[in-house]
Amino acid sequence: MDNLLLPFFVVNLLLVLLDASIGFYLAPTLFRAGGGEPETSESGIRSIRILLSGVVALYMFFNCLAYFRQNMALLYIVTALVLLDLGGQIYIRYRTKQRDNLKES
Repeated sequence: MDNLLLPFFVVNLLLVLLDASIGFYLAPTLFRAGGGEPETSESGIRSIRILLSGVVALYMFFNCLAYFRQNMALLYIVTALVLLDLGGQIYIRYRTKQRDNLKES
């Protein structure tokens, strides 16, 4: 198990960075999907991006905590949460694209 600790740590690091970049790109879409008001869109998008920064910091904190305490179960949990978050963001983007394509038709 100990020989998988470092690879899981590195994979989690890359997944968290990917999650952050996708979340930053999709912040306007997430704001619209949440029913945000158009007149407050700039501050709403900024709020989502600040929330994203906090979530990324928490993911990385628990990723580092699990690695340095050699807790493989916590690394599995962090991996599952990041993958769930990535999947949710991609699903929201897919649904938004689908809805936009229906409006154009």
